[in-house]
Amino acid sequence: SVLLAGILLIAIISGLGGWIWFLLLRDQRADTTVPEAVGIFAVAQFGKYIPGNVGHHVGRVVMAKSAGIPVPITLSTMLVEVVWGVGVAAGLGVFSLAYFVDQSELDAHWVFSSWQLGIGAAALMTLPWLGIFILNNGLPQFAKRLSGGGRIASPRLVTALRVVAIYLSAFVIVGVILKSQAFWFFGVDKGGILELSCLFAIAWLAGYLVPGAPGGLGVREAVMALTLAPVVGEGVAVALGATLRVTTTLGDGLAFLLGLWIRRLTASVQEI
Repeated sequence: SVLLAGILLIAIISGLGGWIWFLLLRDQRADTTVPEAVGIFAVAQFGKYIPGNVGHHVGRVVMAKSAGIPVPITLSTMLVEVVWGVGVAAGLGVFSLAYFVDQSELDAHWVFSSWQLGIGAAALMTLPWLGIFILNNGLPQFAKRLSGGGRIASPRLVTALRVVAIYLSAFVIVGVILKSQAFWFFGVDKGGILELSCLFAIAWLAGYLVPGAPGGLGVREAVMALTLAPVVGEGVAVALGATLRVTTTLGDGLAFLLGLWIRRLTASVQEI
């Protein structure tokens, strides 16, 4: 039951990713709906397991084009989405340095206080605005290609708050999965949900940024073994990397099937 619940929660996270993409598309005035965006996202997302770690991006561009969403808008929203996801994960990672990492190991080299790290973590979540500003002003030709001839529109403040909240919710959901699996699979009740969520964000970030690793395979698990070992023990940390990988793969598979069903359903509605 714990494994099945985890699979369902991972599928929900995929739906949250589609919702984020819809919010960004709406700011770019793209003509789409939440079910259509979620369906495309969920189906395309399974492509991240193809070696090269770019299959999900290519698949989303192709399916979005077939749904009438211009390629430049898809590319610009995907860029903002990636930067924001990395910013939130990095922010949680910095937050974990302030509150969850053993400071005794860092005192010899560490110069930042907890409140300074907190400000840094919050600043990382504003990366999309900074990135869009740099693209529009520093690389105007590239920005024109991504926007379809103009400037890339910055997300609205309300969109920013929603996107950050959804990303944070997704990481907390993974923290819930790790907490439940650590207890029910391995009998370990150490570490809070917030702590596990923040430490996982570091591993997710490493797996996401390393090129070529399909779905961060191997990279994420190695970093999880390092970040979670002080909390749950080395053996359990390694085991959690394996059980979470099984859970996320099956959950993405479920999201893929649900995405196909949603796309078929929306296509039927449009025909009517």
